[in-house]
Amino acid sequence: MISPRRFALLRVPDLRSFRRAIVEAASSGPSPGADCAVIVPTAASAELLRPAFSDPRRPHIVTRDELYSRIHERLGGPPLLGQFDRHVLMRRAARAAAEDGLAPPFRLRPGLIGEMLSFYDELHRRARTLDSFERLVVEALEPSAEIDRGAARLLAQTRFFAAAFRDYERRAGETGMVDEHGLRRLALASEDFKPHRHVIATIPDQTADPFGLWVADIDLLGRLQGIVQLDVVATERILATGFHQRIHDLLPGIEEAMVAADSLEPVLAVPSKSDSRVFVSRDREEELADFVRDVKRRVRSGEARLTKTSRIGIVFQRPLPYLYLARNVFADARVAWRALDQLPLAAEPFGAAIDLVLTFVTGGYTRAAGVALLRSPHFRIAAEGEPVSLLDIAALDRALMDARFVGGRAALESSAARLSPGPARAARALIAAARDLDPVANGATAADQIRAIAAFLRAHDRPGPDAVAEERRLRARQAILGALDALAGAHERHDNAALDAEELAGAIRRWIESQTFSPRVGDAGIQLTDAAAARYGDFDEIRIVGLVESDWPDRSSRSIFYPSSLLNQLGWTPEADRLAAARAAFADLLQLPSARVSASAFMLEDDGLVALSAFVEEIDGARLRVVAEDPIAPGRVFVHEALTDSAEIDADVLGQVVTGAAGEWLAARRSRTPASDRRYHGSVGSYAPDSHSVSAVEQYLACPFKYYAANVLDLQEEREEQAGLTSLERGLFVHEVLREFFARWQQSGRGAITVDNLTAAVEEFRRIAEARLETLPEADRGLERNHLLGSAAASGLAERAFAFELERRTPIVERLLEHRLEGRFMIRSGARSGEVQLRGKADRIDVLPDRSIRVIDYKLRKAPASRRALQLPIYAAAATQALAKERGGEWRLAEAGYVAFGERQGFVRLGGRQGDEGKVAEAIESGQALFLDTVEAIERGEFPVTPDEPFMCRFCAFPSVCRKDYVGDE
Repeated sequence: MISPRRFALLRVPDLRSFRRAIVEAASSGPSPGADCAVIVPTAASAELLRPAFSDPRRPHIVTRDELYSRIHERLGGPPLLGQFDRHVLMRRAARAAAEDGLAPPFRLRPGLIGEMLSFYDELHRRARTLDSFERLVVEALEPSAEIDRGAARLLAQTRFFAAAFRDYERRAGETGMVDEHGLRRLALASEDFKPHRHVIATIPDQTADPFGLWVADIDLLGRLQGIVQLDVVATERILATGFHQRIHDLLPGIEEAMVAADSLEPVLAVPSKSDSRVFVSRDREEELADFVRDVKRRVRSGEARLTKTSRIGIVFQRPLPYLYLARNVFADARVAWRALDQLPLAAEPFGAAIDLVLTFVTGGYTRAAGVALLRSPHFRIAAEGEPVSLLDIAALDRALMDARFVGGRAALESSAARLSPGPARAARALIAAARDLDPVANGATAADQIRAIAAFLRAHDRPGPDAVAEERRLRARQAILGALDALAGAHERHDNAALDAEELAGAIRRWIESQTFSPRVGDAGIQLTDAAAARYGDFDEIRIVGLVESDWPDRSSRSIFYPSSLLNQLGWTPEADRLAAARAAFADLLQLPSARVSASAFMLEDDGLVALSAFVEEIDGARLRVVAEDPIAPGRVFVHEALTDSAEIDADVLGQVVTGAAGEWLAARRSRTPASDRRYHGSVGSYAPDSHSVSAVEQYLACPFKYYAANVLDLQEEREEQAGLTSLERGLFVHEVLREFFARWQQSGRGAITVDNLTAAVEEFRRIAEARLETLPEADRGLERNHLLGSAAASGLAERAFAFELERRTPIVERLLEHRLEGRFMIRSGARSGEVQLRGKADRIDVLPDRSIRVIDYKLRKAPASRRALQLPIYAAAATQALAKERGGEWRLAEAGYVAFGERQGFVRLGGRQGDEGKVAEAIESGQALFLDTVEAIERGEFPVTPDEPFMCRFCAFPSVCRKDYVGDE
């Protein structure tokens, strides 16, 4: 018998009404208290909503996963399959399908097994059967499979999936346990199941919210016997994105009720001296610091209150790195804060440390992996009970490097016998570690392999340096060891065949990367929360942070198996619908607080520029009353400022008087160069180099500090190791090949390259290139050969280097290759002139019959931007003067340009098209003027960190000495 039930859609205008509607629905429903369940997206959402219920009989506030756990508890019956049981069963089913002749078009790695399981779950959550999945996809792919290799691969993949999924269901049924999908079937079939009588869904479906309910969830709640009332609470903006129609389709006959709007409306705070509606900081850390400065400024002026009960929130899309940055920013500001959010287990130090163990095993006990393991502060690895020092480890590292040790326990034992006591002690510790971990690679069963890793972690445990670090370590350690034990048990129950070490490591890494935990930080002060949870909070003021395109909207996780066109047929969410819902949720967020809302973004992340989110458009659309704020006035807010910027301690900031040794330290800090001093921003006083390199002056234009590091401090560039030739090495190599070719071509008495001698020129270039390629490592030759000589897919450098000569048909008397230009030269720009001591090397200067020259510069990529291109104008001026001295008479510039192999046209002429002599003269004059200005700045000793293109900072060769934090300062 079907019991009477009521479906209600509560339509709310904004998030303040949203929170109130949830409370009123729970208190006025058929079963207030324990028999009412409120479904929220996350545990943090539940924490923010709980204080809204003053009645002691408050409802259960649960996430989707917790709802299923409660259904299982109330239903009883078979136990639930754990995630490790399901992974092992799916792995076994996938291998069985492949062995039966339905091999997938990819190698079965642990990550793909996990993705298969996720895809299987999503099919069922979207109410698709395996039969309908196979039928729909096969019908779409089969007609074109014979002529389309991509369609053939997807067809083979689909048949493999269908077979593996059916085998998984069979094996899961044989265990006597159930997964989420089996639990739904049992709950719907049970006649005496007693669920919560009243359920309030505060999240929409998956189309409108990544934390939303699936079609199968809403179907379950709509059909489940015992649920008397189901309320769905949604804002008008979310309903307008299509959810209104979808919920009516899923719950036919649902009633609608309008909830009254809240009379309060926040004001929008915006920067006063900008057209932007967003406060922009340098980076994420400065973004938090600027908000703290603003709050403290308003507290001091009486505009705001900052107490332990203040209802101020910082809302982000992604918790990292904000939650980690907040630890330092808020502690430095002496401001209380609180947070409860999901953080990745892989970001915990102990979670990262286990990767050292896995790398040591899978790499075959190599030197680098072994030394990293010994150095780890998370493990205590002794040599027969004797501790190993860092000096012993460093000595072992050097000794194994000198011995060219490449790995293996036997080779390590052999090497240890020849070492002196210190490194030998470290070697014995490493041998002991390898011995303990041998069962991981050579165990008889998967359970033995996994338990060997757990045993190593337990045997070599090292406590944290303090109580806070130890508490954090124990939390991560408990999660990881519990998971290893559960994984070992799952293999014992379902598939205990030994695993390849790489596969085992991949499975463990994937599990760690997929796990999160919810640490509670603080219990009062400013609330830090993500956008999903913020909807449930009660705020007077919020600052929406990180409003950049990489964060807002949150990136969707696309399927790795099928294109969107196929998935849409299976009920997957179209991207346009997802983005519309994300915009609506952001617009709702702007109306969340009762008094004040603001938004902020940042300019730099990982040393690269970032763009504002397109959601900035929604801020104007909110039509809030705007309050413009002046830039934050200087004032001490942080402890480090109180300790450095003032002769007196600011008690409001520091909260104490500094005396004794700390006072002496403070006096030393105050004696440092103040921020107002020009030296603080890159001025070193007059600087007079012996001569000016033209390429170095160009480097100054790219970034003055880069010039300072390379040419004044004479620092070596910092380069990461990489496969193949670096850009610099390739440039030098290409220049040498071109120089040798043109030198031989000239010695043979031949001038310009023409159609008649092009074949001979190409052959000569090929011979020289092949000879030069033999000097490179064998692994690099193939790539560099294609680069120089071309392939079926693209032409080589030779053809592009000769093309501009073929177009001009100008006789060439002589080529001056890698021509040095050193000495004092007159640099002129209009009425302004100056004699400069130069040193430079022109790639090529062609001497033409009419006492004119053509200056050519080779570029592997694109021609440089005109605002910092000096070589052609300066080499042209210096070359004409040098030839006049050496050969007499007057010389003029006929043409100058770049043979740029990354440009479509190949030859980029200075001043534009050929024949426009006025443009050439203008380019020469402006280049010389820029050179004189730059030389004067160098000689004044001005070297601020002002990169011409800030995104290039991520490729800087001097990252450890550069004050990147001053990018953008004037």
